[in-house]
Amino acid sequence: MTTLQVNERKSEKNPNTLRREGQLPAVIYGPERDTVSLSVDKKETKELLDEVTRSTRLELSIDGEVHQAFLKDIQYDHLTDEPTHIDFYEVPDEHPVEMKIPVVTVGTPEGVSSGGIMDQLMETITVHGKATDIPEILRLDVDELEIGDSIHVSDLDLGDLEILTPEDRTVLSILAPRKEIEIDLTEPTIGEELLAEEELEEEELEEEELEEEELEEEEMEEAELEEEELEEGEMEESE
Repeated sequence: MTTLQVNERKSEKNPNTLRREGQLPAVIYGPERDTVSLSVDKKETKELLDEVTRSTRLELSIDGEVHQAFLKDIQYDHLTDEPTHIDFYEVPDEHPVEMKIPVVTVGTPEGVSSGGIMDQLMETITVHGKATDIPEILRLDVDELEIGDSIHVSDLDLGDLEILTPEDRTVLSILAPRKEIEIDLTEPTIGEELLAEEELEEEELEEEELEEEELEEEEMEEAELEEEELEEGEMEESE
């Protein structure tokens, strides 16, 4: 179990002064203890936060006394993303708590080795149970999962812990590989084919209009010729 050295903090000590001195203001509280203000080493705390989760039970050494607690809340500076305040939650071993446990996978699914994709839909599982039963991390062995396989919340076995996350929720799935659509650039696309058809229709329409115009001109010429012949015939008769 990870141990962190902390000191009881006097209430009149300014939090900003503590931070300038390389300390972080903190507090510890719980269902069976009084709230106490603390200070912790900033560098040591930042290293600790990289190694533990919210469901990790820590040992806090406070003035020579060891207390077991969870990380309840961490406040961060919105500009620097540095921690500015820590809340610790101390509960007795048998006291029930509600906690979110991080989910991590172990191994490489056979389905992924054959080209599939692992899609992890849930990062945490919410449980309720004794403080001593809370695991730091929930590790899922995924080596034997094939394409199409899934792990649901109902498949999880956490011993005496009550799982509060709905049983029908999917934790992760092995998906089939996405199919790639190949386009032959030497072949005309549907749009190009439609455009070619429209152009052909326009050309045929123009040809029909041209033929109609030529036919009308021929008919007019024939009519004029007939009229001229008629006039000549009438003139010959009058002579």
